[in-house]
Order: sequence, then C-alpha cells, then structure tokens
Amino acid sequence: MATVPKTKENLKKCQCIKCPTYVLYCRLQEMQGNVILDLSEMEKQIHGEAMFCAYGKSRCIDEEKGCICGTCEVFKEYSPGKGYFCLGK
Repeated sequence: MATVPKTKENLKKCQCIKCPTYVLYCRLQEMQGNVILDLSEMEKQIHGEAMFCAYGKSRCIDEEKGCICGTCEVFKEYSPGKGYFCLGK
C-alpha cells in the first residue's frame, strides 16, 4: 500500500466531496477547515476532511452510504487500499 502524498494536485483529483458517504451535514460542518486545507501547506497538516486516503478517518462521517474510492484518480494512482478511508477501514 502506497502513501498518498498530501498535495494540491492530488486534492484537485480527490473525489471524496462527491461520495454519498460524505453526507451534506458533514460537508457543511467541515467547509471552513477544507478551505483552510486548500490554502495551507497541505503536507504539514495532520488532518483534513478530504482526501481521506492521505489524511485518514473523518471526524464527522460515521455511516457507510456507498464508496466511490475506486473511481478516484488518486486512489487509482496510489492503490492505497480497499476504500472507506473516511471510516478508517
């Protein structure tokens, strides 16, 4: 399993925001943090509510509602696992 680099290029390819498991209330709750993530030095960030294959488990997602990791270019490039990174699986 490859480590996914925390880069702006990978964040642009990231499909997490489109995932059915990343429900609306979670997107809204974490919007400010995601804007800061996009504007910051991403590789130094410990956590982000996006690109879960690089940053790890979500702080607000708690239920499987479908996984689209397999459609993501970041996932395809680095093959980091099976999916549901947002839930820490």
